[in-house]
Amino acid sequence: MNGDHRLSLLLSQAVGSQYCRDLLALQLADWHRMQTDCYLPEERLRIFALLAGKPVWQSTDSLVNVCGELDWKRCVAVHLWFMLPPTASVADALARYEAAFQGLCEAGKYACAPLPPYLEAEQPDLEEASKRPLYDLCFHLLKLYSDRHYGLQQLLEPLAVTWERLDYRLSWHLWGVLQALHYTHLSAPRQGLLHASYAAQLESAGLWHMAVFILLHIPDQRERAVREMLALHCPLLETEDSVRRERFLTEQLLIPEQWIHEAKATRAHRDGNRHQQALHLYRARYWNQCHRLLIQHLASDCIINDNHDYLLEFLEGLALPEHCATIQDWDTAGGVYLDYIRVIKTLQDIQQMENAGYELERLYTDVTSLCSRIELLPCRTAKDRLAQSGKRTTASLS
Repeated sequence: MNGDHRLSLLLSQAVGSQYCRDLLALQLADWHRMQTDCYLPEERLRIFALLAGKPVWQSTDSLVNVCGELDWKRCVAVHLWFMLPPTASVADALARYEAAFQGLCEAGKYACAPLPPYLEAEQPDLEEASKRPLYDLCFHLLKLYSDRHYGLQQLLEPLAVTWERLDYRLSWHLWGVLQALHYTHLSAPRQGLLHASYAAQLESAGLWHMAVFILLHIPDQRERAVREMLALHCPLLETEDSVRRERFLTEQLLIPEQWIHEAKATRAHRDGNRHQQALHLYRARYWNQCHRLLIQHLASDCIINDNHDYLLEFLEGLALPEHCATIQDWDTAGGVYLDYIRVIKTLQDIQQMENAGYELERLYTDVTSLCSRIELLPCRTAKDRLAQSGKRTTASLS
C-alpha cells in the first residue's frame, strides 16, 4: 500500500522467524480483546492474519479467511510460505492444504479444493464428487513429488485435465515422461488401457499409422494389437498417401513387411479379390495358403485362358526347395501345373527349331509322365474338369 510504511516493514519480515508471527498474533488478539479490529478494513485484517500464520481469524464483526478468495495453487503457496516454518517441505504444505480443503483441521474447511481448470468456474456435481473426487493434474503431480509411491492411475485420468473422458493425449505423453523419470508403478492392465485408448483416439481421427506407434508400447500382446490394426486399415489400392504410410511403418517403426502383406491378403479375401489375395499371401511368405488358393480358384482359369505366364510367376517362386518343402500336396498339384507349363513352353521353343526330332524324343518321356499325373489332379468344379481335359489333350498332342 502506497505510503503505508508500517505494513511495508511487516511485509519485509513475512518470511522471517516464527517470533515475528507470534508477535503479530498477539497484536490481533489485543485488537480483538479491545474490539478495535472492527475499525480496520477486512482486507487489512486478512493481511495481518496471513503474516501471523493464521489461515482463519475470528474478528469482532466477521470471520476472516485468508484463503477465501484464492485459487488452490495460491492456497498451497500460502501454506508453504506463511503457515509453516521456513524449513517445511512441499509435502508438509500439501498435507496442511489437504486438511484445509477437506475440513480436517481445527479451523474447518477454509480452502477451495484443487479442481481441474474446467471445473473451477463451475459448481461440481456433488453426487459425482462424492463417488470419486476430481482433482487437478498439477495437484496429483505435487502429490507424486511428495510421495514417490503415489498412485498413478488417478494422475493419468483424462478428467484431471479435460471434461472429455476419452481424450488421452496428455495422459499418454505424461506417462512416457514419468517412465523416463523411473515412475513405473502403474499396473499392466492400466498401461494397456492407456495405450489402447490413445490408439483408438488416433484411429478415429484417421491417423491409424500413428496408432500403430502407440500400440508398440503395449507391454504384452503388442504384435496381436498391431496386426489387428493393420488388418483393419491397410488398403489394397496403392496411393501416394498409403505408400507414405507404409514406408513410415516399415522404415521408422520397423514393422515387418510380412505383417502388412498379411493384412492386405485378409482384406482381399474379405473383398473377394483372389488375385490380390494370392499376391499378398505370396509376399507374406504364406507358401501353403498361396498354393491352396492358386489350385482351388485361379489355376484352372489360367489354363483355360492360356494365361500361363501369370501362373508361372507364382509357381516358380513356390517351387524353390525351401518353399515347396512346406507346401502340402505340392507334387500332386502345384508341381503338376508347373511341369505342364514348362512342357508347353519347351514345345513352343522346339517348334521354332529346324531339326526338332531329337528334342521331341527327349520331351516324350516327360509328356508321358505328365499325362498320368494330370489324371490325378483334384477336380472340384466343372471348370477344373475342363482345365484337366485341356491339359490332357495338349499333353497328348505334344
